[in-house]
Amino acid sequence: MKEPAETALEAPLADAEFAAEPRAAVPAQEPRPSQRSKPPVRSGAIWAGLSFLLLKALPAAKFLVTSLSMLAMVWVEAQRTGPWFAVGFVLMILVHELGHGYAMKRRGVEAGWPVFIPFVGAMISMKNTPRDRDTEADIAYGGPLAGTMVALLAAGVGLALGSRPFIALAYTGFFLNLFNLTPISPLDGGRVAQAFSRRAWIIGVILLGAIFLWTHSPQLLSIALLALPRLFSRASKDAEAERDALEPAQQRAWAIRYFGLAAFLGSALYFSGSLLGRF
Repeated sequence: MKEPAETALEAPLADAEFAAEPRAAVPAQEPRPSQRSKPPVRSGAIWAGLSFLLLKALPAAKFLVTSLSMLAMVWVEAQRTGPWFAVGFVLMILVHELGHGYAMKRRGVEAGWPVFIPFVGAMISMKNTPRDRDTEADIAYGGPLAGTMVALLAAGVGLALGSRPFIALAYTGFFLNLFNLTPISPLDGGRVAQAFSRRAWIIGVILLGAIFLWTHSPQLLSIALLALPRLFSRASKDAEAERDALEPAQQRAWAIRYFGLAAFLGSALYFSGSLLGRF
C-alpha cells in the first residue's frame, strides 16, 4: 500500500520585545597587560557543525522509528497469532512497502522510511508528487506485486515442508494484497485504477461496503474515513482533472496488469484456502 507527500507546517512567530532589567553603571576597566583577549566565537561554524551532525543522525533516527514500529506491530500480532506467524506477517508487509519504495526510486520519486501502525498496517511516504498518472500507478502497483511474490514464496515453502503455518501465511498475504487492489484511494488499487478509469472509485465504494458487511472489520472504517476527503474534496477533484489522461494503449496496458494481478490473487487465495483444509 502505498502513501501522500510530507509537508512541513510552520507556525508564525509573534513579535515580542524584551526589556532588559536596569543595572548599576559599572565603570569601564582597561584590560591588564598579562591578559589576552579571546578571539570571537564564530557562530556560523558552530551551526554548520550542528547541522552536519543532525543530517548524519537523521537516517539513524528514521531507521530506529521503522524498527520500533515493526517490533510494536509484531508484539500486537503475536497476541493473536503467536510470535512466529506474527514475524512472518510483518515481514510480508515490509516487503510490500519496499516494493513501493523500489518503484519510487526507479521513477525518481524520493521515498520515506516505512512506518508500521498496529491494527492498521504500514505506510511509506512520498516526498514529492508523481508527475503523471502512469508514475502514480507504477508506484502503487509495486506494493501488491512484491507482496504477491513473497506470498508465493511462503506457499512454496509450505508445500515443500508440508507446513500449515506457511500455507496460512501465504493465504493471508494473498488476501491482503487482493484487498489492497480495491479501486478506491488511499488503497493501492485506487491509485492504479486512476490510470485507466476515473470512475473506478464507485466500484471501490461498493466493494468496500460489501466487505465491511461481511467482516465487520473496524479497519475498513478507518480506510473509509481516509477516502472521504479525496472523494468529496473540491481541490482533489480539480487536481485530478488537471492531469492529462494516458494514451489509450497505456490505459489498456494498466487495465490488463490490474485485472490480471487481481485474478491471479483471487485464484491463489482460493487454492491456498483449499490447501489449509487438507493440513
